Amino acid sequence: MNKLLIENYIKNIKKNDIYEFGLKNNIELNEKDVDILYHYLMNNWQDLLYGNYRELFSELEVHIDKDKFLKIKDLFNFYFNKYQNLL
Repeated sequence: MNKLLIENYIKNIKKNDIYEFGLKNNIELNEKDVDILYHYLMNNWQDLLYGNYRELFSELEVHIDKDKFLKIKDLFNFYFNKYQNLL
Protein backbone atom coordinates (compact mmCIF):
# COMPACT_ATOMS: atom_id res chain seq x y z
CA MET A 1 0.00 0.00 0.00
CA ASN A 2 2.72 2.49 0.96
CA LYS A 3 4.66 1.72 -2.19
CA LEU A 4 1.63 2.55 -4.33
CA LEU A 5 1.09 5.84 -2.49
CA ILE A 6 4.74 6.77 -2.93
CA GLU A 7 4.64 5.87 -6.62
CA ASN A 8 1.55 8.01 -7.20
CA TYR A 9 3.09 10.91 -5.32
CA ILE A 10 6.32 10.73 -7.32
CA LYS A 11 4.46 10.56 -10.62
CA ASN A 12 2.96 13.96 -9.80
CA ILE A 13 6.22 15.70 -8.90
CA LYS A 14 7.13 18.54 -11.23
CA LYS A 15 10.55 20.03 -11.88
CA ASN A 16 9.48 23.19 -10.09
CA ASP A 17 8.74 21.12 -6.96
CA ILE A 18 12.36 19.98 -6.93
CA TYR A 19 13.58 23.54 -7.42
CA GLU A 20 11.35 24.88 -4.61
CA PHE A 21 12.32 22.06 -2.25
CA GLY A 22 15.96 22.89 -2.87
CA LEU A 23 15.37 26.56 -2.08
CA LYS A 24 13.54 25.70 1.14
CA ASN A 25 16.59 23.68 2.16
CA ASN A 26 19.18 26.31 1.16
CA ILE A 27 20.22 24.57 -2.04
CA GLU A 28 20.19 26.79 -5.11
CA LEU A 29 19.65 24.48 -8.04
CA ASN A 30 20.11 25.61 -11.60
CA GLU A 31 18.07 24.24 -14.50
CA LYS A 32 20.62 21.54 -15.28
CA ASP A 33 20.65 20.37 -11.64
CA VAL A 34 16.87 20.20 -11.58
CA ASP A 35 16.78 18.27 -14.86
CA ILE A 36 19.30 15.74 -13.55
CA LEU A 37 17.56 15.28 -10.20
CA TYR A 38 14.16 14.99 -11.88
CA HIS A 39 15.49 12.36 -14.28
CA TYR A 40 17.08 10.34 -11.46
CA LEU A 41 13.98 10.57 -9.31
CA MET A 42 11.52 9.59 -12.04
CA ASN A 43 13.64 6.71 -13.31
CA ASN A 44 15.22 5.41 -10.11
CA TRP A 45 12.89 6.16 -7.21
CA GLN A 46 12.45 2.47 -6.36
CA ASP A 47 16.21 1.94 -6.21
CA LEU A 48 16.56 5.07 -4.08
CA LEU A 49 14.04 3.81 -1.55
CA TYR A 50 14.31 0.04 -1.74
CA GLY A 51 17.59 -0.78 -3.47
CA ASN A 52 21.20 0.29 -3.60
CA TYR A 53 20.91 4.06 -3.36
CA ARG A 54 24.67 4.39 -2.78
CA GLU A 55 25.35 3.33 -6.36
CA LEU A 56 22.91 5.94 -7.64
CA PHE A 57 24.52 8.63 -5.52
CA SER A 58 27.91 7.67 -6.95
CA GLU A 59 26.52 8.27 -10.44
CA LEU A 60 24.82 11.50 -9.40
CA GLU A 61 27.94 12.88 -7.76
CA VAL A 62 29.60 13.24 -11.17
CA HIS A 63 26.82 15.47 -12.50
CA ILE A 64 26.22 17.93 -9.67
CA ASP A 65 28.45 20.48 -7.95
CA LYS A 66 30.14 18.97 -4.89
CA ASP A 67 28.63 21.37 -2.33
CA LYS A 68 25.12 20.90 -3.71
CA PHE A 69 25.63 17.16 -3.92
CA LEU A 70 26.66 16.92 -0.26
CA LYS A 71 23.61 18.93 0.82
CA ILE A 72 21.34 16.73 -1.30
CA LYS A 73 22.89 13.59 0.12
CA ASP A 74 22.47 14.90 3.69
CA LEU A 75 18.82 15.70 2.99
CA PHE A 76 18.23 12.26 1.53
CA ASN A 77 19.82 10.59 4.56
CA PHE A 78 17.79 12.73 6.96
CA TYR A 79 14.44 11.93 5.33
CA PHE A 80 15.31 8.32 4.58
CA ASN A 81 16.18 7.70 8.24
CA LYS A 82 13.13 9.63 9.44
CA TYR A 83 10.62 7.74 7.28
CA GLN A 84 12.36 4.41 6.68
CA ASN A 85 9.93 2.47 8.84
CA LEU A 86 7.03 3.71 6.66
CA LEU A 87 8.55 2.37 3.47
